[in-house]
Amino acid sequence: IIPFVAILLAEITKAFTDLLQRRSHVRFLNSGGMPSGHSSFVAALVVVVANREGVGSTAFMISAVLALVVMYDAVNLRHEAGKHAKLLNKLLPKEHLEESLGHTRFEVTVGAVFGAIVAFVLLSL
Repeated sequence: IIPFVAILLAEITKAFTDLLQRRSHVRFLNSGGMPSGHSSFVAALVVVVANREGVGSTAFMISAVLALVVMYDAVNLRHEAGKHAKLLNKLLPKEHLEESLGHTRFEVTVGAVFGAIVAFVLLSL
């Protein structure tokens, strides 16, 4: 349940960040934005698995690799898809595609740290 709490708190934080920056739309459970909810989820998952199963366990290795894949995807693959959407929007203005699909490295890092902190705090209760 801890990873789900982490992503929920990250998404609430992202919505408040968007409000503070006076964005035209608030991103809640959408891609992009600060902090990365997906990174928060997988980082919290890694911390929980490390705590419960140990860092030498197969479950920990699987969760760590999953976290790396998710964070790589958030920064690289979805960023490229966003660039393609931006180009398509110029070519087809009526078909407005979402352009903010990925995260910056900073957003992913903050999301991962956020998720790890949430997990450590909740595990200590």
